[in-house]
Amino acid sequence: MIGKIRKFFGFLLIITSLIFGTAAVGMGYGEPLFPTLMMYLLTSILPLVLAIFLYEGRKGFTFNAASFKSLLTHPGIRVYVLITIVTPLLLRFFDSRKFSSIDRLSSTGDVYFENISVDWLGYTTVFAGLGAFMCFIGLFVIGWKKSKKTVKFTFILTFALTVSISFIIHNDYKAINQDGLVISTLGNKEMISWSVVKHVNLKGNISSDGFSRNSGSSFKWKFVFLLKNGETQEFGPFAYSKYSLENSLQIKELLADKKISLTTDKLYEKEWDFVEVDMEFEEDANPEDFYSVFQYNPETKQYYYISYE
Repeated sequence: MIGKIRKFFGFLLIITSLIFGTAAVGMGYGEPLFPTLMMYLLTSILPLVLAIFLYEGRKGFTFNAASFKSLLTHPGIRVYVLITIVTPLLLRFFDSRKFSSIDRLSSTGDVYFENISVDWLGYTTVFAGLGAFMCFIGLFVIGWKKSKKTVKFTFILTFALTVSISFIIHNDYKAINQDGLVISTLGNKEMISWSVVKHVNLKGNISSDGFSRNSGSSFKWKFVFLLKNGETQEFGPFAYSKYSLENSLQIKELLADKKISLTTDKLYEKEWDFVEVDMEFEEDANPEDFYSVFQYNPETKQYYYISYE
């Protein structure tokens, strides 16, 4: 009975060390090394040591040169390092890359900015990156020498593909500013002035948030710019959130300032059902902003028309 209790608390300590270790490394990214290291030792390594003591007792801490070497190559230790150190560092690295890209490409006059590229290239990068990471997990835990050739080859191929596409699309983005629309795709930058914008449609629809059959759905919207030459440019999609609502209102204000006509979709009852769920759970977003975006009066339950003429 006592042994089961010890193992139970040991298991809780291992889970605690994993959670707090991951948080310590993630929050410590870019911060001074010593405080981050101390936080990791206290919140991650210390609970892990206590867990080992509960499981193994004193014999778990009898080390020699051979046992220390086996400890470094132990799959369990490598999994622990992968979860608490490698993964949060990788996530923070890619997150910082995204923000540095925004700082590098955007300007202070942008009302809307989004790092976006050709759809199929974006999807290829995501899937190739996931494939490379999955292979990396196996290589990291098992070791390069012990891993199968197919895993090594797949990792090299998917990693090279991810890096290559990321380099090709690293300057791709869309922006809306005071001068017009900016479309940068595969190194080709196009500036579309407001004088060639004929009309804008604000379109909403219920869209899936994933690829599986069990994926959720939500109400999203986008701005479709109709140009005088018949071409269209889309910006979005936007979802019910504080940032998206503020962005949408800023775009509408800019359209009004530029005297660009705007047609706004009316929401059907099914679409309102999804919006009401978002309003309940997204507390940071202001429902009044959503009503303003879609020109809806909740008291009269009527849509109103705004003329920019």
